[in-house]
Amino acid sequence: MKNFKVVIFSLIAVIFLFLTFTIDWIFIAGALIFMYLNQRELFGHQ
Repeated sequence: MKNFKVVIFSLIAVIFLFLTFTIDWIFIAGALIFMYLNQRELFGHQ
């Protein structure tokens, strides 16, 4: 595993996506936040 933080962010985003489809659509906000944090972690703080 190269970057443990990216793996954790990805897993949390997948969990939020699962909650979006099973419980309520508002959980998509959490998935978007973790996708954004993941992108910042992968591509650096520009």
